[in-house]
This record gives sequence, C-alpha cells and structure tokens, in this order.
Amino acid sequence: MAVGKLVRQREEAACAKLNLGLRVLRRRADGYHDIRTIFQTVDFSDRVEVRFWPDGPAEIAIACDRKDLENRSNLAWRAADLMARRFRCGGRISIRLWKSIPVGAGLGGGSSDAAAVLRALACLLPEPPSLDDILAAAGELGSDVPFLVEGGTALGTGRGTDLQPLPDLPSPRVAVALPEVEVSTAWAYRALADRFVTELTQKPGKGMLEEFDSSLDSGAPSPADILSKRMVNDFESVVFQRFPSLADLKRRLLSLGARHALLSGSGAAVFGIFDSDDLAGAAVDDLQASGVRARAARFAPRTAYGASRGN
Repeated sequence: MAVGKLVRQREEAACAKLNLGLRVLRRRADGYHDIRTIFQTVDFSDRVEVRFWPDGPAEIAIACDRKDLENRSNLAWRAADLMARRFRCGGRISIRLWKSIPVGAGLGGGSSDAAAVLRALACLLPEPPSLDDILAAAGELGSDVPFLVEGGTALGTGRGTDLQPLPDLPSPRVAVALPEVEVSTAWAYRALADRFVTELTQKPGKGMLEEFDSSLDSGAPSPADILSKRMVNDFESVVFQRFPSLADLKRRLLSLGARHALLSGSGAAVFGIFDSDDLAGAAVDDLQASGVRARAARFAPRTAYGASRGN
C-alpha cells in the first residue's frame, strides 16, 4: 500500500537507567507517590527506529523482535499516538523496536523506548515541538519518561518528574544482574503501604519525611554523596522478602568486590559498582557461570545520551 513520500527516518538508542538510591515518601492525592531518587543512564540500550510519512493515512504501526510487545499498550506506541494528537499531525508513523533491556527489571526499558519515540518525532514532525512540550508529553506517559528524554544524572523528586540535572558522575564499571524475575511496580508500591503508616506517621522523633525535607535544604547531592554507602532503595524491604534470590544477588555482588550494590527501581535488576573493569568483568562471568544473565555497563553521561541517526 502506498503511504506517500518518506520524508526521513530516525534511529535512537533507548538507554537503560539505574536508581542510585530511591526513597518512597508519601502517597499523593492523585494516586502517585512522592519519591526522591538519583537517576542515572547506562550504556546499554534498546534500539528504536521511527519513520514518518506526512502524506500517508493517519496510522501508527509498531513492530518488535518480541511479538508480545506489538500492541497499543506498548508505551512506545502510546508516545507516538500522544505526539500525533497533541501536535495535530496526520500521516503514518512506523516504529520498530529491538529489545535488549528486560521487561519488569526496574531499568526503565519501556519508558526509555517511549522517550526515544518522543525525541525522534520531535525531529521528524513538520513543526518540531519545544523541549518543554516534549517533557510535558513525557510526564503524561510515565514518571520515568521525562528523565529518559535527556538522560545523564539527575535528582528526581515529586513523582519522579521534577528533575534537577546533576553534573556527570565519574564512570565506574557496573555489573548488572538480570534475573528471570519480573517485579510489578504497582505491587511493590502496594506492599509498602503498611510501612508508610508505621514509619512516616507513627515513627517517634525525627521521621523519614522530616529527614527528607531537611535534605532538600542542603541542595543537590555531591558525587561523593551519591556514590556512598548511604545509597538506599526502600523497595528492597518488600521485594527482597518476596524474592529472596534478589537479596542473594546483592550479597553476591558485594562478595565479588562491589563497592556498592542495590536493587534498581522496584527490581528485579540488581547492580554493583566496581572499582575496575577486571573486577566487574569477573563478577559478570561468575554470575553467568551460575546461570544468571548479567552484563557490564558504564554510566552514560548527558552529553553522550540518546545517540541517534537521521536522514
């Protein structure tokens, strides 16, 4: 079927993200939760190709190397649909995804795919939207999507969409364990509900909320603060209880020489930060030898984020 003249196409790298600490603070009236996290992109990614025919029929098509993701609930499809409606552009949009980031791993794969579609269409539409317009659209799609539009290192507050870019961190070697477990983010938040009541409202003395509010007064964290032994992910308290194998992976990474190890997001990925390529590589080899999928990575700075090609 003829779809009109192909103006151009664009290919984007949709990088995975880690949470270098994640505190869950309070449930909001809109159903989301206030959080405080340090987002960090890393240099392994899905690949996203977007094509746009302005003269074709109004249609969005998606193809993926995982057939179960070829549907309208895919966040990448929803990103294209939102851009088409918000900026009133007709024409045919075609999306192709090649997945490397596991689903349900806490690495932001679906959110990063959506951010890549937003970035690509911002270049392909007849009237390119501003960055503010793109970030507003990203916030409608999900809490991680605005950060993944630009990547790098950033402090995320509110529901994660209030972003304060931070200076790029030193790029340590990271080993990421990718177990065959999917953790539902919605379940993880529900599992924390009782803890919100006991720790946030009934804890004697200076509780978590007060500690959080005073931490904002001290300004942005320094690199030393971020990559410190104080890195905490509140989801570990419930996720590790339900999935003890993930707690075992954290202990294992530490025993293999990781300076720090942490669950990313609500899991299931667990990462360790190492002081050398050799240590990180040995940790990946050790995990893979025992049947755990793992890979080495480095932090992806904002200046190198979202590498793309267009024509």
